[in-house]
Amino acid sequence: MGRPLNHRYFGDNNITASGADLGGEGVASVAVTGSFSGKTPATYDIPASVISAPQIAGGVKPTLTLTYLTATTASVAVVTAGTGYTSTTTISGAALQALGGAGTGTIVLTATMLTTRDNAIAVTAFIPALGAAGYVSGAGGTASTANGDIIRQTGSRSFLVQTSEGIGKCTLVTATPAAGGQMIITASDSTGTGNYYVTKLTNRRAYLTRQSSGSGWEFATGAVVSWTFGSAVLNTTVKVDNN
Repeated sequence: MGRPLNHRYFGDNNITASGADLGGEGVASVAVTGSFSGKTPATYDIPASVISAPQIAGGVKPTLTLTYLTATTASVAVVTAGTGYTSTTTISGAALQALGGAGTGTIVLTATMLTTRDNAIAVTAFIPALGAAGYVSGAGGTASTANGDIIRQTGSRSFLVQTSEGIGKCTLVTATPAAGGQMIITASDSTGTGNYYVTKLTNRRAYLTRQSSGSGWEFATGAVVSWTFGSAVLNTTVKVDNN
């Protein structure tokens, strides 16, 4: 297999409620806007049902409280940030409006996401079916492909991954996964339109295959180049997609 990828690229270094590392972000703060009145001053737990779910399997929702300082002013405290979000958390619903009594008007909560966590390699995978080779746990690929996280490397081109369908061993391919046990890692060059499938990844090098949907590629299929989670450098590096 050669030198395996450093574990810091698999999820982040923050332990989730389930005890596993996970990529993505959590909530840093929540702003309160809107026009409302008639609320009872007190602190209320914001129901999980009005908080959007994390995009990465295994992520957890944040724990938030809403405090009405007066009948017309409020603030939100982030008790736990949550994890596994690749886009901004949204908070909405009738249950939110009911906190503090019926009152009048509309409460609007807008989340700001953390930006300090280590990013993780983003993957799309098709978990093997229940009982199939490589299957570990979960629903077993019944919903085909899903975004997920790498748990550990099992070979030069294979990984143990987790998606909403469960956990299983998958191998890198150069097309959207169409069968159990397949996965993709993608990358792009500095043009923004030169997109690639990664066929093998080491701590410093990415082995590339051009995606047919891309254009203006800086690197040929079969090229082996340096990679980063940051901005790609012209004719030098590619950016590996990350959470």
